[in-house]
Order: sequence, then structure tokens, then C-alpha cells
Amino acid sequence: MKPPAGLLLSSIELDRANAIPLYRQLYLQIRKQILGGRIQGGVRLPSTRTLSKELALSRITILNAFDQLIAEGFLASRTGAGTYVGTEWEGRVLADADAQRQPPRLSDLSQSMLSLRSNHFQGVSYADWAPGSPTSFLPSHSTYETFPQHIWRRLMNRHLHTPSKAMLGYGELQGLQALRQAIAEYVFDARGIDCDAGQVVIISGAQQAFNLLGMLLLNPQDSVWMEDPGHIAARIALQAQGAVVVPLRIDDQGIDIQQGLAQCPDARLVFTTPSRQHPLGVTMSHARRQELIDWAARNQSWVIEDDCDGEFRYHGRPLPALYAMDQWARVIHVGTFSKALFPSLRLGYVILPQALVEPFCTLRAVMDRSPPTLLQAVTADFMREGHFLGHVRRMRTLYQARQQALVEQLRQQLGDFLSFTPVDAGMHLIAWLPPQLDDSTVARELARHNIHTYALSDYCMAHALPPALLIGFAGTPEHQARERVEALARALGELGYLPARQVVL
Repeated sequence: MKPPAGLLLSSIELDRANAIPLYRQLYLQIRKQILGGRIQGGVRLPSTRTLSKELALSRITILNAFDQLIAEGFLASRTGAGTYVGTEWEGRVLADADAQRQPPRLSDLSQSMLSLRSNHFQGVSYADWAPGSPTSFLPSHSTYETFPQHIWRRLMNRHLHTPSKAMLGYGELQGLQALRQAIAEYVFDARGIDCDAGQVVIISGAQQAFNLLGMLLLNPQDSVWMEDPGHIAARIALQAQGAVVVPLRIDDQGIDIQQGLAQCPDARLVFTTPSRQHPLGVTMSHARRQELIDWAARNQSWVIEDDCDGEFRYHGRPLPALYAMDQWARVIHVGTFSKALFPSLRLGYVILPQALVEPFCTLRAVMDRSPPTLLQAVTADFMREGHFLGHVRRMRTLYQARQQALVEQLRQQLGDFLSFTPVDAGMHLIAWLPPQLDDSTVARELARHNIHTYALSDYCMAHALPPALLIGFAGTPEHQARERVEALARALGELGYLPARQVVL
């Protein structure tokens, strides 16, 4: 038996304080009930006079809603017989009402409905956890409470109070000149890179650079040398362009170039993190850097240098960037402000050989425009007035102290279980697990206890390494180090990885 429409329509609730007109609210709610199957096809609706009385609406309001529903086929008016629900919608009602509210997932779609390159992204998580809640040792989590917000606010207000046409427009495709100039001056002092502002392009973070460079430089089936273990998102970005990845092991001097020459001497491109290898933390030696540049020059190949965590070196001066050593214009330098300032700023930069600037910007014009000009202008002022270098120096001191505090607690509470060495740069250390364990399983089980970290094996392609976890320290204040390591030890004990004596804290 078909449900009485009058009973169903009595559940309609109209908000007279809402900016949406009442006829539109009525239309949307009746439409939703029809699509959801609560009002079946062929059911006769109450008269407009009855609805006017029940809903305290004018008949004009109801007629306007009905006219729209009739025009779209949800209702049908029969002369002398009233208004009925259309029957054509019955076959479109989903059997499971909950399924209607859920967006389609990649796993629900057949691969034939997607591009072939989408296959590379399956299994990649886009979820993240808020820093510090729950317990996070994720390497990407830094500190935000010490950021000089009062300075940033003052600089932002400076531009907001006097908005110019240039500030409110699309902005320069290559990025704001003032910010590009500030970056050119910074990398000259900090990384030894001698470039001009015309070789700098502002981008929305390093990941956008990897995608654009892959599109610009690679043809399908081109070979790419990648560090193994190495940068996951960069690898996927290049694979999505059809590249064939050649994983090269990491030794104590960095990427193994001799292995690359033996397996694939004619690779089109190499992706590397020489200042601090991601994730192992090895610094590429000067000799290995020169060897890599010489190979690229001979082979007319490209080198993408990701300056990963380049600002955070706690002992000694860093070696010159690959770009600074390159005499043959084969190296592309990628940097970002996500770690040094804050991730939601979404600002990074690419320093290109002069010949690549125009084609890179042409491609970028099709894919994207430059990031918000306001944020570029504020960042330029932040750098030119000395606030950036001051902030980085403070963060180095802070992160070094946080690493020391965390290492002390790890040694006290988990020294018999984990093996690790303090790092000279970056925001995480490698904690080696007992060799019989599977680090992916450990990381997954810890996550169920609200302890979040990454397994080293997630970064590996062909070269298996002993099991280990990446332990980020930048997001753990010194006074919370004991508490967070206690939580880690407690979870490991509850999972059966620690002897009972180690669980007592």
C-alpha cells in the first residue's frame, strides 16, 4: 500500500529566518523525499489549500514550488484530479538510503571508468592528523605555536589596508617579483645558489613542482632514477606521467650512481634529496654530487633536487646545493616554505635553468595560476625585513632541544627495544626495530592506539631494509616528551612487543 503523502509532508520543516525563499525550501524538501523513496510514484499529494493550512504558507508559495517540481518531472498535474508524484523517478531510487549520502569511492569504481594513470594513486592516503592530538610522531608535524603571528598579522594588514590593482588581480604568472627577488637573495646566502629572480618561479608547494616538472620533462616510458627508500609522493607524481622508475640504493654517501649506470645509464631524469636524504637522513657527499652532475651533463639528463628540510641543520654548514655546483644547467632546485613557515601557506619555489623558465611557465599557465598575491607579498616582506632568518634560527634551536629531550626519553624507556642515532639535520630520526618485526604492522597497530608514525618500509621499492619507524620530534614540546614516549611504550606493551618489565613506567 502506498504511504499517505499527507503524513509524509507533515514532517516538512520550514525556516522562516533562512535567506532561502520558502517556496525553494518546500521544493527542495519534497524533491528530497521523492528521490529518497519516502513518497512513491503515483501518490496523490494533498491539495494546495490543505497544504497552505498545514504549513501556514500562501497558496502562491506552494504553487511556485509545485510548478518547479512539475517542470522537472517530479510531479504531474492531472486536470480535475489533483497533483501526483511522477513515476519515472521510482527506478532511480537507491536501495540503500545510506549509500545515497556517501560519496563514490575509488574502490567502488571499475578501472575502466578512470584514466590509467589513476592506478598509481591507489593506496595513497590523503588523511592527516592534527599535530599533537592524538599522539603524533609524524615527520611532517612541526610547531606552530611559536610562529610570530603578531609580525605576520602586521605585515598582512599593511597590504590589506592599501590593496592595489596588482594585489587583487591574477598576479604575475611567474610569481611576485618582490618574493622571487627575496628568494634569490636567500638561496645565494644559505645554499650557495647564484641565480636571478627571473629564474625563480613561485608554486603552491613542492608537490606541485614535481607534478609540473614530470609533465614538462618526461615522455611515457622514460626512465627515472629514484632514491630507494625515497620520496613517495614525488615518485608517484613521476610515475603518473608514464615514467619507469629505476630504484637506486642509498649508501653512506647518498644515491648509488654506479648502480644507476649499470642498470639504466640513459635515464631521462633523476630525483634526489641531497641536503638530507628523505627518509634516511644521509647527506650526499661532495664527490657523489659532482659525479651525479657530470653524468647528467654527459647524458643530457635532468636532475630534480628537492631541498628537503634544508633550513634545519643543527651542526656545521651544509654543502653547496647541487644547483650551485652545476655548470651545465642540468639541475632544477625545488624549495618550500611549508616546514620553515607553515604548510597552509602553500608557497614554494622552483629555480630553473634559464632555458626551462618559459616552457615551465607556459605549462603552468594551463594547469594553474600563481598562488595568492597577498600571501606572496607578505612572505616577501617577512623575508626582506629579516623575520624569516630570525624565525629559522629560533626553530633550529627549538628543534634541536626537542630532539634531545625526545632522544633522552626514548633511551630511558625504550632503549632496549629501539635503536637510533640523533640526527644533524631535519625533523625526524630513524628508530630501528628488532629485525623479526614487520614495521608496517607495528605502525598500523600503533595507529589504532592513537600513536601515529610511518614505517620505513613504506618508502622502499626494491631494496629491503631492516624494520624501522620514522619518529618526528619537531612537533613534541620538551615538557611533553616523557608523556608521549610513555604513551608509545604503553601501546607497544599492550600490543605484546615489549617485555612486561618495560611496560611499568
